[in-house]
Amino acid sequence: MLSIVTTTTTTTVVTLTQAAMFGAIGVIALIMLLIAKELLSASTNEKALVLGQVTSVAIYPLLFAFLAIVAVAIVGAL
Repeated sequence: MLSIVTTTTTTTVVTLTQAAMFGAIGVIALIMLLIAKELLSASTNEKALVLGQVTSVAIYPLLFAFLAIVAVAIVGAL
């Protein structure tokens, strides 16, 4: 019985740690893409402007994931 509880606890802690790590990686990627989009949109080069618009393809899903992380954190705090 004790080994089942220990195994379950270890699995839960590892899963939560991995989820937090993936959330942090997603937030860092979102910040980097937002910075790149701003820098590329300020350029006068036509290719840079197009690349700045294309980064929206990756920004929107990461933005929705970030909002979900924030919503879960707020609900967890209440």
